[in-house]
Amino acid sequence: MEHIVKFNLGEEEIEITDLTPFPILLCEFLYEGDFELMKADLKNNSKFIEETKKIEKLVEYLPGLTSSFVIYPFVLSEFLSYFSEFQINYSDLTHISLNGLFDTVLLEADKKNFDFVKDVVHFILKIDPSFAPAYELMGSVLVEKGEMEEGEEYLEKAVKLDPWNIAALSELGELYFNLGEYEKAAAIWKKELELSPNNYVTYFMISDAYMQKGDYEKAAHVLEKFLNRFPNSVLGKYELCTIYEKLSRTTEANELKEEILNTTPEYSTDIEVWAKVMFENGKYKEAQNFLEKYIDQDKENEHFKLLLVIPYLKVKKFEEAKSIYQEIKDKYMWYIYGLEEILNKNLTKEEMEVIEKV
Repeated sequence: MEHIVKFNLGEEEIEITDLTPFPILLCEFLYEGDFELMKADLKNNSKFIEETKKIEKLVEYLPGLTSSFVIYPFVLSEFLSYFSEFQINYSDLTHISLNGLFDTVLLEADKKNFDFVKDVVHFILKIDPSFAPAYELMGSVLVEKGEMEEGEEYLEKAVKLDPWNIAALSELGELYFNLGEYEKAAAIWKKELELSPNNYVTYFMISDAYMQKGDYEKAAHVLEKFLNRFPNSVLGKYELCTIYEKLSRTTEANELKEEILNTTPEYSTDIEVWAKVMFENGKYKEAQNFLEKYIDQDKENEHFKLLLVIPYLKVKKFEEAKSIYQEIKDKYMWYIYGLEEILNKNLTKEEMEVIEKV
């Protein structure tokens, strides 16, 4: 133990050592700042209690002293050395919360500091082997690193410990899908929907899983259920229309197509597919009128302006079309790539040359 400094506080003298910061570290990371609860757990550890009294006395005389002076960055090896120095066993910590420490791990995961994440997660699981978020995070990290098999084990453990963990269910379903286990992916995502029935995207993921294995009847059933909950979704109608066509359910497919042609999008996610259907059916003017009004009212989605190029070219508004194309090319080049199929399908070679010509 290294003696660092002595404080004279009134009639008392406090000797600060290299061990003194540990009560603050432990309190912040494992007790969510509850000093009394920490002291209750370690009341029989005289060496530790001695250091906590020093901290309490310092705070009394120096109210500006906060944990931010000593707790960052978190260094696991130092933290563990304190456990050894104070002879603290994990079983002594009966009232801890792992949320504070886990928040630190999440921050490091966002920075792709995976070695740190792996070490601290293993430490967390030694303290509490049933802490489901740690298994979910570790599974996610392993999958991102390409260690699929081990990642799958961690995600399955997370779901087993906490069947209501929507994030873990979603990630596990995605892993199964990427591994070609489409039935398992659909089953997991269905559990996710039971917990979060308004999770818009999950319906499409389940439908896609069934289509990947050629089960279009089940895929259709999923989207029918989706449209019962979101009856105005153009994307839902379009995808279901496509499935009906594969199932030779022509009448139902045509009915859905007519619904799309006689409506306007309520969600931004519907705009592109709605415009696609309108263009395929020659309704350029109707699409133009809606898009102009929508873009004027929603500046955050101005990339949709690129869709106006098609109706403008059809009525020979060449300069307007060219101006929009160049603007989007400068600001949102990614969207030109994303819309390539629609542009190529609806524009002739000559029309493309008009807008691409500098």
